[in-house]
Amino acid sequence: MSRKSYELTPRDVLFFRDARPMDVNKDRTDDIFNIGHGAYWPRPDQLFSAVIHELIRDPSVSERDWYGSVSDLRVTGPFPLKGEVLYLPMPLDWDMDLVAFDSAIGSTDIPAPLSAGFADRVVEKKVYPRWISRLDYQRYLEGRVGARNGKGQKEVDVPENEDVSLYGTEPRVGTTLDAATGASRRVAGKYESGQHEAEYLRLGKNVKMLCEVETEKADELGGHDVRFGGQGGMVRFEVSKRGLISELESLPKGETTRFVRWTLLTPALFAKGWYPNWLEETEGGARTGKVMLPTEKVLRRPGESRAAYRARMKVECHPFETARLIAACIGKAVAFSGYDSKDMEKPTELAVPAGSSYVFECATETEAENLVKVLNLKPLSDLGEKGLGLGVCSYVAEPKAFAIESTH
Repeated sequence: MSRKSYELTPRDVLFFRDARPMDVNKDRTDDIFNIGHGAYWPRPDQLFSAVIHELIRDPSVSERDWYGSVSDLRVTGPFPLKGEVLYLPMPLDWDMDLVAFDSAIGSTDIPAPLSAGFADRVVEKKVYPRWISRLDYQRYLEGRVGARNGKGQKEVDVPENEDVSLYGTEPRVGTTLDAATGASRRVAGKYESGQHEAEYLRLGKNVKMLCEVETEKADELGGHDVRFGGQGGMVRFEVSKRGLISELESLPKGETTRFVRWTLLTPALFAKGWYPNWLEETEGGARTGKVMLPTEKVLRRPGESRAAYRARMKVECHPFETARLIAACIGKAVAFSGYDSKDMEKPTELAVPAGSSYVFECATETEAENLVKVLNLKPLSDLGEKGLGLGVCSYVAEPKAFAIESTH
């Protein structure tokens, strides 16, 4: 298995659409309707699609066998790289305290099995960037938010905002062509037009995309122009001297405690919505929050039945005894869909956005350390092989008691 980090340089603007219909703006007074929203930072699964379609075009393999020629592909990223500075998604619990809810205060609307939540340290309007530098992210993991420039816990700590310089939206007008004649199409009607407008993604000056590709054919991408996203956008793959995974692995985790925070670097897709598939849910539908991931991998024996394997795995995988979910800070769901020639239209998916965080409590620090080994930088969601559900771990302090301050 080969693993390579690549810096991606677009040849022009790129198009990464969301799940909205292609014709949504019907309030325009002219004949041009905004029908394409593609100025979004690419998701890992879009990178996966671009890479695998490039790698399966192997002239030594017959077209019939293309889709079986690459079965071990894994991708990480992409993330913005401005000069030498790596940027990561803004954590949604930035400048927040973890607080425990006291049942004596009254009922809350937080879903089971959560027993704690997040409270802003400073109650005022705040505007945070979508991306923060690796150094700021390091402060977050170490629990030093609010310490920059001598700021205290009662003053807002806003990281430097580089969003505008990283990438922006560029609108372009196109002409709709008739498939039969190849000529410009003009259909009489309220919302029909021979022209359309689409929003494209343009990277800022000295900005690239940093990603990592793991597969036996990873070395074959260097120096290639690869079709990435829609509208035929092309990016140049150049081997990077910096290893993305190694750099993420070097991020600090803070002083060890019994409480582990798992913060998403990429969107995560779970069949149960915001609730990870690997947390316990009883047959009656009750959610306990217990971590059901194995601490040790158990392989299936030759000739062993599935039922026997599952029974043995429950015993030999040594699952966590006490690790359970106690808090979650979840952002607005990321909606995306797709289309291909085989499956045609794909259903809309709703993913937990990058920057969301989950906090787990363990009975001992030793179990917390083992939980970090299982969670840290492991893609733990549906489509995990495509880079979704990648999170970084850090230790946090025990939740503070929730208190209501008097306004008198």
